[in-house]
Amino acid sequence: MNRKFIILILVFQTFLAAEPNKAVKTIEKLNQSARNLKNLTADIEYIHAQPLFETQTIRTGKIYYTKDTNNGALRINFQTLKQDDSKQQNYKEDYIFDGMKLTRIDYQSKSAITEQYSTDKPIEPLELVQDYFPIIGLANPQEMTQEYDITVEGNKLKLIPKENSKFYNTYKQIEITIDSKFNLPVTFKASTAENEEITIKLGRIDISNKIKKEVFEISIPADFVHTAK
Repeated sequence: MNRKFIILILVFQTFLAAEPNKAVKTIEKLNQSARNLKNLTADIEYIHAQPLFETQTIRTGKIYYTKDTNNGALRINFQTLKQDDSKQQNYKEDYIFDGMKLTRIDYQSKSAITEQYSTDKPIEPLELVQDYFPIIGLANPQEMTQEYDITVEGNKLKLIPKENSKFYNTYKQIEITIDSKFNLPVTFKASTAENEEITIKLGRIDISNKIKKEVFEISIPADFVHTAK
């Protein structure tokens, strides 16, 4: 066999072996950062594009996360809405994940929905949020290898759901950008199974200041229709 051809095969095999190792090392670093994460406050921008209909919706607001030895909580407060070329307007919608349940409060329709996920053992809120938003890699990054085929390109992770993944029928792929300062995911770009594009960006991140418990309190106005599931 031609010597050059053999060398090419060896180089290609080395590349294939190195790529999974690179992904594993990146996941391990993410895992360490996620374990050390106790508080997070950030601006959030949520972009939902439907190319087929040539329409785009942008929501902005704040995201809060806290974790102690017993439990964790996550809250997303959307504050503004912009549709296509229209002017940005005030828009209020809250998502509160407390480890046992999700509460979604829609101030436009004056309605609230509470979905119970557990009655005894708390679930990590950053795991629950993945069922609603493609915020991947903050809960337990190690579990990403069970759900996705992962490749690394610089500071980006490309995730393609495996056939046995619970996200297989939801997303075609998700691209995560990792911030070098915090070693945490800060941008999430998802292509959905319905050919829609979702982009979530976190900005002005603060992981040093403790968040007051009052931030995660749930207060549903008395005149809102509240549904429990």
